[in-house]
Amino acid sequence: MNIKLTDRLGMLRKEVSGNTEALLTLNSPFGFEDEIHIKTTPKSFVTIELDKYIKPATIYTISGNIKYVIPVNWKLKAYHPDAFTQEDIAIKVSIPSNNFINSRRNLAFNSLDKRWDTGYFPHASANVVTRDEPWFEAKNAIDGVINQDGHGVYPYHSWGGGLREDLEFTLEFGRTVVIDEIRLYLRADFKDNHDIHWESGVLEFSDGHEMSVKMTGTKEADCITFEPRKVTWIKLHHLKREISAAFSALTQIEVFGNEV
Repeated sequence: MNIKLTDRLGMLRKEVSGNTEALLTLNSPFGFEDEIHIKTTPKSFVTIELDKYIKPATIYTISGNIKYVIPVNWKLKAYHPDAFTQEDIAIKVSIPSNNFINSRRNLAFNSLDKRWDTGYFPHASANVVTRDEPWFEAKNAIDGVINQDGHGVYPYHSWGGGLREDLEFTLEFGRTVVIDEIRLYLRADFKDNHDIHWESGVLEFSDGHEMSVKMTGTKEADCITFEPRKVTWIKLHHLKREISAAFSALTQIEVFGNEV
């Protein structure tokens, strides 16, 4: 595997390679929109540790080529305020163990997801993002950060679509997985009646199955269990709330299951 760090114009800053892991260190901080390029085996898993304020993520890549552009300006407000600001760079890439890959786990988690198509998975997307603000993008719902009692920038970032009635949230796995449980953490910023929870919705599976779900609006996860299903994606839509003038949002979704 190979890690290449370039500036936004493609000029090489440093490059390292390894067999089962690689570590790129540099005694300088990230520059404006620096790019991280990772090359590994196509159709494989890779664990990436990018920054000590970003949870390590194990992702699936189809092409074997991963590109991650360091977020800047207002995009940084969906991350820990100290993320990507360290004086020294340390990027570690490794092949995860078979025991981990084959274990029952949260298949939705990806702290390195971006709004648009990335080519690596899991990947979250939505048909609406409130005012196109990065702290309301769909990726926020799979980054492993669960703080429900507020709204806006980190640590209260979530997926939100304003007051729209036609919201859809899609989670793609990039390959076939077997899932049997979904946990929904709804945002709960109930101060001054800012939020009201969704009461119901429809879960759609890539195999064509649909199921209605009820939501409670507590800080506990709404746990939805079902018979194991082989899927490549799931979609949450037809979201209903009691008061149309109050906001609803998804802080986090967890999807438990196994690789096929």
